[in-house]
Amino acid sequence: MMTLSIDLGKFTSVACFFDTGTQKHRFETILTQKNHVEQLLNTPGIEQVVMEACGPSGWIHDICQEKNLPTIVCSTNEEAWAWKNTKRKTDRDDALKLAQMAMLKTLVPVHVPKPKVREQRAIIKYRKTLDQDITKIKNNIRSIFANRGIQIDTGERAWCTGRVHLDSFRKPIIDCDASDIWKGQLDLQLERLDDLVEKMAAVEDKLETSWKPTPTSLA
Repeated sequence: MMTLSIDLGKFTSVACFFDTGTQKHRFETILTQKNHVEQLLNTPGIEQVVMEACGPSGWIHDICQEKNLPTIVCSTNEEAWAWKNTKRKTDRDDALKLAQMAMLKTLVPVHVPKPKVREQRAIIKYRKTLDQDITKIKNNIRSIFANRGIQIDTGERAWCTGRVHLDSFRKPIIDCDASDIWKGQLDLQLERLDDLVEKMAAVEDKLETSWKPTPTSLA
């Protein structure tokens, strides 16, 4: 059997063509891009593709399915992967070891969600990132006032009914001098906050209108 194992990287990946009968192997380095991966998978004689679960593994798995290539996407959290913690190793070492583990059937496969589910999870993750950014800016704005002994509302009231109070201190930074440049900083931060809140609303609206999670939709 000819196994193609791929040590995936963000920009480049190392492929190992491994003959399980003779254990002879050769390597090939490619760009982690769709056209390069498709060309790699068109190599005659491939009977199995193996890769570890990571960012690119989803769309590469999709291509393998289109080509009817048996594919194993495996977890790297198992004890068998402890060798990856060794210092002196290369991407070729990783690709070869991956093929050898496939031959010995010691890999633990993971479920690869369908493309639509992966995109849904990606937008949910992005929503969390937006929420963290909004919180960070709010904390920064609070610090601006706290560092100058100015009281503002606590909790969410500061951004709702208390927003008029916040806005009363803002000033375009181009109009500030050394004594009130903090008002310019406040203006920029409030501008960023409003932009992020608008983006958050758009993301939440899309999640609400395009996908309502069900027990089976997360498969």
